[in-house]
Amino acid sequence: MRRIVLITVFVFASETMMANDFSNDDHCKILWRFESGAVPFLADSKGNNTLTNKGADEDTSVFSEGACSAKFNRANMDRMLITDADLDSGVPGKSGENHKTFSIALRFRLDDVGIYQFLVTKIGSEKYCYGCSVYTDNHLQLLVSHNGTAWPSTFKHETALVADRWYRAVLTYDGDDDDAYRIRIWDETAQAIVGVDKTGTATDFDIYDSSIYLGYDSVNLTLGGNLDEVVIFDDILTVDEIDKIFAFEYGAEEESGGQESDLVTFGGAKSAGKSAGKSAGKQD
Repeated sequence: MRRIVLITVFVFASETMMANDFSNDDHCKILWRFESGAVPFLADSKGNNTLTNKGADEDTSVFSEGACSAKFNRANMDRMLITDADLDSGVPGKSGENHKTFSIALRFRLDDVGIYQFLVTKIGSEKYCYGCSVYTDNHLQLLVSHNGTAWPSTFKHETALVADRWYRAVLTYDGDDDDAYRIRIWDETAQAIVGVDKTGTATDFDIYDSSIYLGYDSVNLTLGGNLDEVVIFDDILTVDEIDKIFAFEYGAEEESGGQESDLVTFGGAKSAGKSAGKSAGKQD
């Protein structure tokens, strides 16, 4: 009996300790983890991009990473935001600068489907920049705007999502070279990559002094559900790096002296470790 108890405690501890480590990645510009408590719930664990909360609640019973997520009530237009003026230098899309390449990594869960839901967007009145959303057909899409007044260019993943399920997703966009993009999704319930990555060539977007929103201030557009571990990079994550994030192993090979893990397998191929000289312009 004593032996069984010891094994149970060990498994529980290993589960709760799993986490990505972005501390040594200079390309990681924002890390919102939404941990419980007035300060950590809104804090940027990487920089100084502290969020302003407009109604989102701590959810310590439904989360994907850590011990808490941000819960958004669509009917109340719950949202979080940070103004352009408060963004750290180097954050993609910050006005007065020219950083257009980005990767957005996020974990999300939808209460309902069949409705348009903004997840992460840099947007303002006639100041649309970029972001991601789930459209009314339940497909995750990359948003880029070259005119500032709408999303004339949207690029959708081809597999429909369902409600009440956690997804881990990464959207990359090469704004410094050829506007190439990738959308890759992991289904926590199925423990598998969702469909096939959506890749292609997008269009350029214009930079405005608009805020970054999580959710939005319109009942017809805001999120109903949860967000967890939202990360914004100023470069292109490779497929290997994306899979490390999905597996909670990003940065782990640096802590272990560069030893590659044998634990991560996605799509039939084991993910390689983070490359030392990652390019800011090209994606694999």
